[in-house]
Amino acid sequence: MSIEEQTPPQVLPGTSDLLIILDARNRIEEQLLRDWVGAAQAAVGGTRRIASLSLPLADERSAEDTEPLVRELAAAGAVTVVPARVSWRIPGFVQGQPLGLRQLLFGDPRAPGTLRARWILWRDKTRAQCIAGAPATVEALRERYLERGGDPGSAEGLARFILRQAGLALDIAERGVLGSRYKVPRHVTESLNADARFQQALRELADESGQPLATLAQEAEAYMGEMVARPNPFFIDLKARLERKMLSLGYARTISVAPGEIERFRQMLRNHPTLVLFTHKSYLDGLAATDIAYRNDMPLIHTFGGVNMAMPGLSTMMRGAGGIFIRRSFRDNALYKLVLRFYISYLLEKRFPMTWAFEGTRSRLGKLMPPRYGLMKYVIDAAASNDIRDLHFLPVATSFDLIRDVDDFVAEQAGRSKKPESLIWFMHYLRSLKEPRGKIYVNFGQPVIVEKAPDPEDRLALAKIAFEVAVQANRVTPFTLGALICFILLGSLPRGMTATELQRSIAYFVEWARERGIRLSDPLASDDPGERERMMGTLLGSGLFLRYDQASQTVFSIEPAKHAAASYYRNTIVHHFLERAIIDLALLKAREQFKLPAGEVFWAEAIRLRELFKFEFFYPEKPAFLANLRAELGRVDSEWERRLEEGGVQLQGLINRCQPLVGHAVFLPLVEAYTVILLVLVGLQPGEEMAQKDCVEQALKEGRFALMMGRITSEASIAKVLFENGFRLAEHMGLAGVTDAAQIDGRKQLLREFRDLSRRMEASRLESLRLADKVFDEAD
Repeated sequence: MSIEEQTPPQVLPGTSDLLIILDARNRIEEQLLRDWVGAAQAAVGGTRRIASLSLPLADERSAEDTEPLVRELAAAGAVTVVPARVSWRIPGFVQGQPLGLRQLLFGDPRAPGTLRARWILWRDKTRAQCIAGAPATVEALRERYLERGGDPGSAEGLARFILRQAGLALDIAERGVLGSRYKVPRHVTESLNADARFQQALRELADESGQPLATLAQEAEAYMGEMVARPNPFFIDLKARLERKMLSLGYARTISVAPGEIERFRQMLRNHPTLVLFTHKSYLDGLAATDIAYRNDMPLIHTFGGVNMAMPGLSTMMRGAGGIFIRRSFRDNALYKLVLRFYISYLLEKRFPMTWAFEGTRSRLGKLMPPRYGLMKYVIDAAASNDIRDLHFLPVATSFDLIRDVDDFVAEQAGRSKKPESLIWFMHYLRSLKEPRGKIYVNFGQPVIVEKAPDPEDRLALAKIAFEVAVQANRVTPFTLGALICFILLGSLPRGMTATELQRSIAYFVEWARERGIRLSDPLASDDPGERERMMGTLLGSGLFLRYDQASQTVFSIEPAKHAAASYYRNTIVHHFLERAIIDLALLKAREQFKLPAGEVFWAEAIRLRELFKFEFFYPEKPAFLANLRAELGRVDSEWERRLEEGGVQLQGLINRCQPLVGHAVFLPLVEAYTVILLVLVGLQPGEEMAQKDCVEQALKEGRFALMMGRITSEASIAKVLFENGFRLAEHMGLAGVTDAAQIDGRKQLLREFRDLSRRMEASRLESLRLADKVFDEAD
């Protein structure tokens, strides 16, 4: 069988003898390649010796029998190696579009079996395209092999290296036909086993542990089989189709990305070892960046996941699409850590990007969670061990107009156990995504660049990297319409807002955000009122808000049963208001303590608030924190320093210029939750002590009681994460140990401080409402 229509290729470089390695999956492909090479030889002519070997190179099973190549290398003199492969074209295939269901049903059309290949060629011979990889002399390949630590006395080792290089050359050539999205690592396990550094590390571990080297090598092979991804185009397309389906079930088909960001993303993946670290508020967060990469023909991004997600069937597809499944806990398994470190090192060296949720778990409150250092530590370890430089940790803030998972989070924070993942659970989750939920927004932060990896045991250096990633992720998190309305309406509780008041408030905060360089979602940024109206309809349809339009004016409020859910959305943007909220509460404190210098009280209270809520937010270092407060005050009033120094009427004028006050909208749930925890601790008798878990369980009960008694204002204050942070604060301040007289006094003092904060926030709320009523009266 031949391909008469194809022009004979120029695969016969130079004048030396040739060894052509045919990467053929079946007899049809082998015959096509032999005919193709024969046509090329006839076109070029000459008397050079030309040998060919048919050896599969396309997957991890390739070249299990290297003996034919070893014999050929031993018999040959100066030889140039040329790899060749058949690449199958897909009719009507559009770059960036996953394979259709019909194509997926019958298997990958780029890798047809014998019968299907015959059928394809009978219908259209041009579907098969023979390609050649870049040629290389055996001498050059041997030098490369020795440079990479190969055994000079191992003919089999050299043969395996040549086959890996041949496969790589073919992959590069084929990407010119298929696209960069199919750039994937090949023969990873074999490459790791052939790495002299890995073998040396195994020997050192054998000496330390006293285990036989052969036993460790066998176990390492098993670990590689468990964690190493085996990507191929078929599963890459299949996963891309599933991702697109999940992302578009209830959301707009196109993910919103700021102009120019996609090209910046592309250049980073191309030029640097890149770790894509996404914020995690839904099971969909991690799909957004990989979908953007696929649609825009960027290299495959490897995805980390826990082995609990390695469900039958799904795990096969995920590994075939770059999924890396790792164990939840392997702290005492030195060999597992060694294999993982060298696997990560391999991917970094080859510039295969990796991604994971740097918070480690979905945020149950909407705010960015404290980062988990596990995977970051292993990346730093791999980079430090093998001197990999210029690491780029890229923060990706994934935001949603509405989030399907929020109701689950609310129930979990109230005490319900999390449902375990399973295939049935996954199918139910997919079905639940069909309700309209607006758009998905992806924003890429500035990368945190690590020129030279620090010592992986340097926890301070690790924490600084993770902290900066979190800061950059927060910085590019946009205002969404739903989150902003939740922030506004929760701040006005128990009062609702008329449509006019709400529109004015939205316009004020949109302008406020623009002045501070905060990104805006499409309905907020657009000049088209219709887009905002459509999103408002989606938000009302979700049941999050109430709209009453039977009176003379339309009024909006939070659905009473949805306060905790609304608080979640509010929390996704609350960090943008943090400095302003601290200013508001510190100014009110200065006004109350009028006998003391206002500036002195203000700055002391600002620092105290930072300390009280240190477990809730990512603060910059103290000098930068204070500089940010000064910058924010400067935006409010150019004469703030004089007003703060003079106090009295001038201080009140500064407070008026800060309207609407937001301190209560930011801090009220935190203060109420911490108050509940302190009430539990204050109730302990001398000699008693309570562990965090027990204290949180009791706080859930006491919180429900306090809500029914009107002592706290909202269900949003009854949340396990807030109670845990409140306990951590008490522990940090030395107030969570065995109860004694000093403990009792300290707990009561802190409780009084939080009650004072509650009273001040109530004043903040009432002043904001009086301003709203004044505007309302003026409108009349």
